[in-house]
Amino acid sequence: MKVNLQKCRIFYAGIDRDAQEELVQATDFQKEQLPFKYLGVSVASKKMPMHCYMPLIDRIIGKIKHWSARLLTYVGRLQLIKSVTFALTNYWLQCFPFPENMIYKIEAICRNFLWTDGFEGSRKAPISWKKVCCPKCRGGLNIIDIEVWNKTNQLRLLWNLSGKTDSLCVRWIQAYYLKNKQLMEIQIKPNHTWIMKAILKQRDTVQNMDDWENIMNNNFFNMSHVYYTLQCWDQKVKWRDLMYGNMARPRACFIMWLACQSKLSTKDRLFKFGMIDNTSCCFCLNEESINHLFFICLYTRNIWLEVLAWIQVQHNPVGWEHEIDWLIQQAKGKSARVVVIKMAITKTIYEIIK
Repeated sequence: MKVNLQKCRIFYAGIDRDAQEELVQATDFQKEQLPFKYLGVSVASKKMPMHCYMPLIDRIIGKIKHWSARLLTYVGRLQLIKSVTFALTNYWLQCFPFPENMIYKIEAICRNFLWTDGFEGSRKAPISWKKVCCPKCRGGLNIIDIEVWNKTNQLRLLWNLSGKTDSLCVRWIQAYYLKNKQLMEIQIKPNHTWIMKAILKQRDTVQNMDDWENIMNNNFFNMSHVYYTLQCWDQKVKWRDLMYGNMARPRACFIMWLACQSKLSTKDRLFKFGMIDNTSCCFCLNEESINHLFFICLYTRNIWLEVLAWIQVQHNPVGWEHEIDWLIQQAKGKSARVVVIKMAITKTIYEIIK
């Protein structure tokens, strides 16, 4: 098979100009400059500036522009963030670490898309993104935290340098950087590459991990285990059982999740943020709040009573906090009665808000 040498390209890093010219004359390859793209990601010998990450940002924004035309619900946007957007980001994270401003940019795009169906800057975020990234049992939606996942990938590289001696790349790094020294003991030097510096900085994180020795003794690096180990989540929420095994529509479950957080867009909250100038209930003239909308207003209260009578439950709704405590008691177990109660209450909240 003949090879067209005129189409071959050669890239240089870490050698002087004389050596570069000698290689060009010896190979007859065309000289090119770093960075360049390989398999969709940028390859560079130095720390990449922000503009090198823009292809990833452009791909994410391109996906969002396409999705926005479909008028997706909260749950549809959430699913796309979990699957497609994270998959695009994770592919890049497998190659090199992200700077903080890049992580903030991606999280801002995902946050705006979830709450506003767009990617432009917006203050409409009723719940913080860190809270959204928590598991369901801790009051979140179980989205991967890119900041923590970025650190997990760097720890995986540290694990590879420590024990994966069968790799040619690892053997070269050990010969060039370590020079018969321990990885956890060498000093970070100015001539180290930016990726090597980022990996070695994770040694401070390892010191706070109790089971790092057990991780080192394993034959494989468990990404999920390390990811959950690095998290600093809040305590489990008391209404977590309402989110598990709920047979209502996903969009209704999302509204239920907002209601449990007390973050529904009732008129008293919208007035507080200056979005409207009238707090009157759409069914009566009283001020609309979460307690009034569900349990005080005569129109919606009758809906609650009819639903409870339909599912054959004798209960007198009083207020939102009281109802949450009552639902928590009713949501224990997996019986058919529990499933019906959770589904009926979730659907009722959704229909009233809609």
